[in-house]
Amino acid sequence: MSSRLFICILLIIVIGYSCSKKGGTDNPPSGPTVPGCASNTSPANGSFITATSVTLSWAAVSGATGYDVYLGTSAATATVIASNVSGTSYNYTIPGFAQSQSLYWYVQPKNTTGGATGCSSAATSFIATIIQVPPAFGYYVVGYFPSYRSLADVPDVKFRMTNVVVYAFYGVNTSGTLSAPSSPAASLTAVRDKARTNGAKVFLGINDGSGDGKTNFKNMAATAAGRNNFIKDVMNTVRANNLDGIDMDWEFPTTTDGTDATFTLLMKELSDSLHRDGRYYLSAAITAGKYAGGIRDAIRNEIFPYVDIFNIMAYDDFNTTVPYRHHSDYTLATVCLNYWLNTRSMPAAKAVLGLPAYGRPSGITQTGTVLTYKTILSQGGNPQLDSAIVTAGGFTNYTIYYNGQYTVKRKAKLAKDIANGVMMWEKWQDAIDNNSLLKAACDTVGRSY
Repeated sequence: MSSRLFICILLIIVIGYSCSKKGGTDNPPSGPTVPGCASNTSPANGSFITATSVTLSWAAVSGATGYDVYLGTSAATATVIASNVSGTSYNYTIPGFAQSQSLYWYVQPKNTTGGATGCSSAATSFIATIIQVPPAFGYYVVGYFPSYRSLADVPDVKFRMTNVVVYAFYGVNTSGTLSAPSSPAASLTAVRDKARTNGAKVFLGINDGSGDGKTNFKNMAATAAGRNNFIKDVMNTVRANNLDGIDMDWEFPTTTDGTDATFTLLMKELSDSLHRDGRYYLSAAITAGKYAGGIRDAIRNEIFPYVDIFNIMAYDDFNTTVPYRHHSDYTLATVCLNYWLNTRSMPAAKAVLGLPAYGRPSGITQTGTVLTYKTILSQGGNPQLDSAIVTAGGFTNYTIYYNGQYTVKRKAKLAKDIANGVMMWEKWQDAIDNNSLLKAACDTVGRSY
């Protein structure tokens, strides 16, 4: 065989072998690629979780056979809380120590090739919180203190007689946020400090700042955005002034214009914010409930769980044409409490009976004729009676009706037996000596001061 033929045969053999290697099965098959990161779907980023557990959900990733779930107080420090989850959700029980802080989470998709990298950049957060009622503190003695009254006129002992002081009022402005009273005789800070020094909690009273007493409340509460804006301002004010709660004085929502529905929504949302971690209280001044109609029906039973204290305004039941009618007698107290407690099933622990520290005539025009209790006594009124002949407000020798100590004691006892406290409008109007109505109430129920 010639050398040239040998070389040709050798080349044919080598080339054929090479081709057979390329088309054969000796090379191992290529494996799956490492999956990419997943997108969190719920809970929404930055949302509040009020339950004791949360379902973390994410979008499926192509090629992933399992997911590791990471969670922590920051994305960078998150650690694995669940490994090799086969689905796209995981139910996480929130530990007690994690309440009231932001928790960050993300998932790492994986397969036999490996796990995705850099997924912490896809982390989202939620805030674990508890919405619960703050602790009750016994028989309530609530006293309103208007911003236009002189704080120096009311001695410390009168503050010790009350365990709740309501500063009255901040208003709702046309923007749907709070407005402080202009040129107050007593500032919120001064009233807060005096109340705290004497062992009382301090609530901020909020009423409508419009001339008709309802327009600004109505407009603010009409939309979710309006309510949210208002509640943010309320919470900022409460925290900035180191207060204990809020007293809502919307006088009055009604079924005739739909504000019964928006009032209910507002109170629910405000309650959720104030009750976060059981921190702040919510009270509301409500109608006496004696007369049927849109105002009475606007206070739906649905709000009973949201509010901690209902200040029932069992007064001002006067008449401009019928004489000799008391505006706040003992019978009115029984009628009001019977309606709210028995007919409407308001929790007795939240029912507080309103007491007037002023008098009203009956059968005559009311403008300029309301007298404070201490003024009535200065004109010869008897602290044990409920009416007196006085001269004031342009009228001479007319009968004014008020609550003396005897009636206040009866009402305080009634409120202790079937409800849970009394409220006074307002502290400055009360006598500062032994004739005090607050003193009569406290002595009756055994409240020390």
